[in-house]
Amino acid sequence: MRRYIFWPISVMLAAALMLPIHSYSAAPKPITPQLWLYDATNLLPSANVAATRSLWHRAAMCGYNHILLSDSKLAHLHWLGPMRAIYQRHVRALLAYAATVHLKVVPSVCEIGYSNDLLFGDPTAAEGLPVRHVAFVVNGQIGRVKPDSSDELPAVPQWHDAVVQVYNRHATISNNRGNARMVFDKLLQRWHVYHVSFFVRTHNYTGHPKLRVFTRAMMNLQYERLDIKATQAWRRYDVVFDTLNHRHVKLYFGVWGSHTGLLQLKDWHMQLAGLVNSLSRPGAPTTVLGLVAGRDYVPVVDPNLGNHPWPGEYQSWHKPVDLHFLKPLPNGTVVYVSWYYPPIVYDGQVAACIGSHAFWRLARREATSVRNLFHAHAYMLAIDECRVLDWDPSCVARRQSPGQLLAWATRRYSKLLGNSALYTWSDMFDPYHNAHDHYYLVNGSYADSWCGLSHRIIIMNWNYGQRDKSLAFFADRGYRQIIAAYYDQPLSATAAWIKSANQFGGVMGFMYTTWQGNYREIKPFAQMVQQKAHLQSPRGAKP
Repeated sequence: MRRYIFWPISVMLAAALMLPIHSYSAAPKPITPQLWLYDATNLLPSANVAATRSLWHRAAMCGYNHILLSDSKLAHLHWLGPMRAIYQRHVRALLAYAATVHLKVVPSVCEIGYSNDLLFGDPTAAEGLPVRHVAFVVNGQIGRVKPDSSDELPAVPQWHDAVVQVYNRHATISNNRGNARMVFDKLLQRWHVYHVSFFVRTHNYTGHPKLRVFTRAMMNLQYERLDIKATQAWRRYDVVFDTLNHRHVKLYFGVWGSHTGLLQLKDWHMQLAGLVNSLSRPGAPTTVLGLVAGRDYVPVVDPNLGNHPWPGEYQSWHKPVDLHFLKPLPNGTVVYVSWYYPPIVYDGQVAACIGSHAFWRLARREATSVRNLFHAHAYMLAIDECRVLDWDPSCVARRQSPGQLLAWATRRYSKLLGNSALYTWSDMFDPYHNAHDHYYLVNGSYADSWCGLSHRIIIMNWNYGQRDKSLAFFADRGYRQIIAAYYDQPLSATAAWIKSANQFGGVMGFMYTTWQGNYREIKPFAQMVQQKAHLQSPRGAKP
């Protein structure tokens, strides 16, 4: 039989007063979700201004109250010249209109990751991979890379899938069922950069051919996407890759998965690349062992670095720069050259070197120009998919991991924007997304990058695949979040986002995000959020 003990109320109150007090936040309160619209545009042409005003009007009528404005011109307002006044007039007219329909405009700045727009002002501010002690041979006071016949690719690969027909530097793939690849197994020099060239012809081909370069540990050294059309005549392709600290690599040409149509490759070759896209800036110099630039040889400058078809756009291959010697050297003399070059990822993406003085000159100029133009209540830090980091001396000298470097850069750029509210993309601060090790061509781990986030920064969360874990990660640390949804996918994905977001405090709203300029769904998207989102204020960070 259970015994019941009745305590006097006074004793119970006294005991309660002696209990430890925990700093739990007040009960979460329901909040009305914000509705954001992502608008990527170019506000210099007058026609785009009219289209933008029309889009913003539609958005406002559907209940949207925030615009995330992404425009490449914001990264280089300083260099617009006489067009700057026109651009500023267009922006001010749109801001005035936005105020009349109660839209808050948040401009996007701080292009860390996709840095091409910012690098318009100085292409040498890119992050560079190291190339070390490459042999150059002197001939007539000019130095060029010393060729090595062992670098060449054989006429027939060491291995290929059965569906690939190969003969004498020519391969044909037709209606392949399953993978269709050729593999070249090579032993190369560490810290050297190699140039691969080949020709491709297609007819109604549904696949997307790739060139991948894998190390023994299956690290990929080459991410540039090949622009191969479904049907095209013979066209030459040129790709470069850095071996980094690896000797044994395997080059994979071809496609993964089943595809129809015809794909042909021919005339594949490989050689040392030479001085292509050498950064040659303080912090990432081009040096010749035992010689002094300006005394013994002309300082190396690549006029084609990040300059085609306009500044900030990079080509992986063009004619290498020659070394020009100022002092006589006998023909046949071998010198050893080291430099840094920016790798290209996918469709032209080049990352800035956040440790370089060159980058911070651009960043300060950008932040000042955009603040003076917008006087915005908030700004977006466009830190996103930072796929190359911590290789050149500007970064290495800080003796920090990539995560620590990114945290430091986030704090530093935030200070350039005064006391304004700030937003940033989630991925580089999310261990369930991109904030981890073995990320593309990053020299180390992005762990602890989130330590650079002050609670003034609101997270634009786009980690749909791990949304519950990601939402919890930021919510547990007391961060407010906006869900970047849609991404040109069926609205059922947005419904899944809403279901997840309703479980966590601190989600403030949803953004209609399109990379294809598809704004047909902005009304049903808004209606879904308004009807199904039941958001709550932050619940406080876990101790």
